[in-house]
Amino acid sequence: MILKPSFSWKFNLQGLRPVHLALEQGHTRMIYHFIEMDKELVRAKMRGGLTLLHLASQSGDINLLSMFLKACPDSVKDLTARNETALHLYERFEVLEFLLRWLKTNIVELQTVLKQEDVEDNTILHIAATKNDTKAMKLLIREMMTNLDAANLLGQRAFDIIENQEIKKYLAEAEVRVRRGRKVSSLIRSIHEWIIQWIIRYTGMKEKMSNETRNAYMIAATLVATATYQTILSPPGGLHQIDAANTNNTIIPDSQVSIVYEGTSVLSPSDFMFFSTVNTCAFLTSTIAITYMMPKHVGGFLLYGSIHLLTMSYFLSLMIISPKPGNFSNLVFLVFIPIQTLASILF
Repeated sequence: MILKPSFSWKFNLQGLRPVHLALEQGHTRMIYHFIEMDKELVRAKMRGGLTLLHLASQSGDINLLSMFLKACPDSVKDLTARNETALHLYERFEVLEFLLRWLKTNIVELQTVLKQEDVEDNTILHIAATKNDTKAMKLLIREMMTNLDAANLLGQRAFDIIENQEIKKYLAEAEVRVRRGRKVSSLIRSIHEWIIQWIIRYTGMKEKMSNETRNAYMIAATLVATATYQTILSPPGGLHQIDAANTNNTIIPDSQVSIVYEGTSVLSPSDFMFFSTVNTCAFLTSTIAITYMMPKHVGGFLLYGSIHLLTMSYFLSLMIISPKPGNFSNLVFLVFIPIQTLASILF
């Protein structure tokens, strides 16, 4: 290996590479040294397109699976000549459970791997149903699968294959939930596309904007968001201070005394409602504009969270300084927060 690394990729007459022979003979330490020198050996294929990960899944050796995935995470996406992933070839429930747990924490293409179909269009759920593995089916339905109603070449769904009646009922309920979720997602996509087309048609924004124009809009929107946020922290007239209502020791009849909370706005409830509604509309418009014009990549999605938290902070400040907190809380939760949440989903 040290003098001639290419030897590790050579086939023998049986179509096996040295690392496959080491696995066949159970020489775990030798496999470790092979992989330490060349991690890509994890993806080396033997007859039938089987890799080390496929073989470990078949044998049920979780320690080997862990070693291979740690050395080469992308190997989980490798397919055999029959388009099977390592999940298709599991022999023990513990192996499937380990692979799913690893997928959830280590790969973004989770659904892509789970939706993979073999040459007969069988998904992992079909394989579990064929084995009548109720524990595996419950795990797949509960944690992962979205294509529960997928049919193989024979036109069979997992529901048609499984014999356990309890799992049939569980699977049927899950299929209903998935269909309902698809309808909601489709509706949101349709609304999003309609809004985008409307904006492009009537404003010429985004697709037709140069980077300089977009930057100018972003700066203007940021300034408006900053100004409106600062305005709500220092509303017109200021806030009630401690003992400010009776500093001259004048005795006021009980009938003329109104309850005043420290830190609330000095404006009357009606004036405060008008002021805060106008200010909030300006704040939401600017934050939605910022969200819409941000680039759609990982950094942009992180900023979405920051903007949403800033909006929540804004509404919390509004409720705290409101002369009648209870009344304004209802307006915030029934009107403004749903608007901001819907805008975050659409844009």
